[in-house]
Amino acid sequence: MRAFMAGIKKIDGILYAIAGGVLVVMVLITLCDVILRNFGHPITGSMEIIMYGGAIVFGFSVPFATFLKAQVQVDIILQRLKEKPLRALNVVTRILGIAVFLFISWNFVVYGFDTIKTGEVTASFRIPYAPIVFALALSFLLQGFTVLYDLIEVLRGEDAGAKEGEE
Repeated sequence: MRAFMAGIKKIDGILYAIAGGVLVVMVLITLCDVILRNFGHPITGSMEIIMYGGAIVFGFSVPFATFLKAQVQVDIILQRLKEKPLRALNVVTRILGIAVFLFISWNFVVYGFDTIKTGEVTASFRIPYAPIVFALALSFLLQGFTVLYDLIEVLRGEDAGAKEGEE
């Protein structure tokens, strides 16, 4: 089980690094496009690159952000719950989260195969949609595994949500 959890953490970190690299490329393309646009030579397809880069940045950064507990939590009601009901609620929400992210991942896979069958491509560069769709499917699958990792922590009594308040 430790190897599984370490593997999830490592893959999440790799995707996070890729997201950071893509974000840097997006910033540089935007900067160059703005400068070149002033001279009458905009970068063809820059919006297309930024749009798909944004999908990759979002999709690839969410699992590691979840692992780090970087999401915003509004816990006004949760602060008032006793330990047992809070733990039960944490277990239920994690199970629902796993189900939702696996469902989303599966639907991205189905959509990816549909884009292959129909031959959908981007407008400017004629890049197939399928690789981007499958990358998002992988990201949401890993998000489901990351929430599973979190569920295991909750069941072991190592709820990282409690650690967050201590830091």
